[in-house]
Amino acid sequence: DNKKLREVFDKAMRVQGGIPHPRTLAIIQELGGKMHMQSREFEKAATTFFQAFKSYDEAGDRARLRCLKYLVLSSMLHASSINPFDSQEARPHRDDPEIQAMTNLVHAFQNNEIKKFESILRSSQGRTIKNDEFIAEYLSDLLRTIRTQVLIKVIGPYERISLKAIARELNGIPTGDVESLLVALILDGRLKGRIDQVAGVLLKNPEAGSSAAAGGGTGTSADGTGGAGGGAGAAAGSASSSAPIGFGSSGAAAAIEMRNYDAIDALASALEDLTTAVTSHSGMEKSSALRVM
Repeated sequence: DNKKLREVFDKAMRVQGGIPHPRTLAIIQELGGKMHMQSREFEKAATTFFQAFKSYDEAGDRARLRCLKYLVLSSMLHASSINPFDSQEARPHRDDPEIQAMTNLVHAFQNNEIKKFESILRSSQGRTIKNDEFIAEYLSDLLRTIRTQVLIKVIGPYERISLKAIARELNGIPTGDVESLLVALILDGRLKGRIDQVAGVLLKNPEAGSSAAAGGGTGTSADGTGGAGGGAGAAAGSASSSAPIGFGSSGAAAAIEMRNYDAIDALASALEDLTTAVTSHSGMEKSSALRVM
């Protein structure tokens, strides 16, 4: 019961009036860190695991290394830019054989070296990581986090990029996995764009791109082609400037509507002339009839 565990943990952390043994405090803090992990509160988990690590270290308990691994894990899941081994307390343990795999893993993670990251997990060092059931439970989340980091970096310069190109940069994962990562970023508001599933491409800022084209601007795409809205936008503007109020502003439509306007005007004039002629002719016939009588 995670809710009950949270209540007990908060209550234990508020206890005053005594000095608990560091190891007792460390056990409580470690459980609290796991509780935060289960709730996906990775930043809080990292803070709590760090406290647990320091308490185990103060007690001289080798469990500090286990807690240090959990600290590194939660820091990566939080996508923190701070290396846990840069702290004064953790630095002496970075070269410990039991910790070496996590040291290499966090280094690859923070440098977005996804191939090296996955290689470590597949190596004998990776087996020591996977042997910890708690860490193994979060490895899929960890892979998703580093892939998301690398993906954001890859698509950064482009307005249009194929899913296959992204997949290659992510160490050859399926394009379906790439699409899943992109959808998550779009839904979270971290990426503005859409996926063209037929063409298999990501289109960043599609609304801004279409507005630029309509206004005569040019856009940049991953294949090096630019938008061609400039000439068309200028032509439309020129045509609309001579059109009567209420007529369309596009070039071809404005020209057609202008011709229609002129034709209607000519027809109205012709009808007026015909009416005058008919009226005049009718008057002449009435005058002739009166003279005969």
